[in-house]
Amino acid sequence: MKPKLIIFDLDGTVCVSPKFYGEVYSATLSRVIVEERGNKGLKMLQHYRKNYDGKGELALFALNIPFVKWAEKLVSASLDLIDPQSDLVHLFRDLDIKKIIYTGSPVEMTNRVLSRLGFVDQDFDLIIGWKEPELFPVKWTCSSTVFKLIANRFSVDIKEAWSVGDGWETDLLPARLIGMNTAVIGECSGDPDLCFSKLREFLLFIKTK
Repeated sequence: MKPKLIIFDLDGTVCVSPKFYGEVYSATLSRVIVEERGNKGLKMLQHYRKNYDGKGELALFALNIPFVKWAEKLVSASLDLIDPQSDLVHLFRDLDIKKIIYTGSPVEMTNRVLSRLGFVDQDFDLIIGWKEPELFPVKWTCSSTVFKLIANRFSVDIKEAWSVGDGWETDLLPARLIGMNTAVIGECSGDPDLCFSKLREFLLFIKTK
């Protein structure tokens, strides 16, 4: 069945740049936590990175540090380590399907990253990310509600929609629980319908549906 809507994660899925995420995301997170909670906070960050699949950002919850503290640093960070991806952009544009970005990153940062990759506003039908005054990104709650609302907004049956990402618990499991198709990009984990090493492979697969 040809899908009518695809929900894409951003970080590690549409944008894959380990150096960028290491030197920008990870470094700014460490800086914020040290500034706010000192060495005690740094130990908590190390704990989450080690025991929660590298998700150090969850330490912000435990340390009661508002996400906005980190977001302020992210939205002003340099994007020089991200390379434009014109071939990926063309594959997106070739798909006559509703395309959504749903991320835990700030919307402002998301728009900057997408622009750096080569996308324009018209390439996506909806972009959902963190915005003030939210205390933390909705995506971190791993709730199925947003996936339902997206499908309803575009009048698409759940079975005709896909969720695509690199993280099982945040990107895919909430969608899977309501009957949405799921695809992992990168290292296969969880129980998705399909796994692909790169996003390009998934886009080519969907193009043939």
